[in-house]
Amino acid sequence: MSEVEQFEYPISETIRSHAMSFPDTVEGSSCVNRAFKAGGKNFVFLGEKPDQCNLRLKLDGSVPEIETNAADDPDHWQVGKGGWTLIKFQPRHPPPVADLERWITESFHLLAPKKVIAKLDG
Repeated sequence: MSEVEQFEYPISETIRSHAMSFPDTVEGSSCVNRAFKAGGKNFVFLGEKPDQCNLRLKLDGSVPEIETNAADDPDHWQVGKGGWTLIKFQPRHPPPVADLERWITESFHLLAPKKVIAKLDG
């Protein structure tokens, strides 16, 4: 993407801001979603539909938490193969920002190359 398009929903901008805070991260596209890539590895996919956001990321330590949510609401919380997780939510009623940021950070640490992760420490 040469020019960054604005998201419709403020929560999507919050997600973008956190994803872009990591070193060597660029924003691109993947089908109809935005993709955030660090060191050549996608770690977050974000899509918007009318009154719905779709967030896909890779989780490990947070998988039990997501599986608990999925047991209560399988249409909005899904854990797939290898920890790839899909979270669907209404943009006016998103999960807490602290949780979204924690999950994005976890996905970054799982997928970004070690040399990129090392840049966080200096």
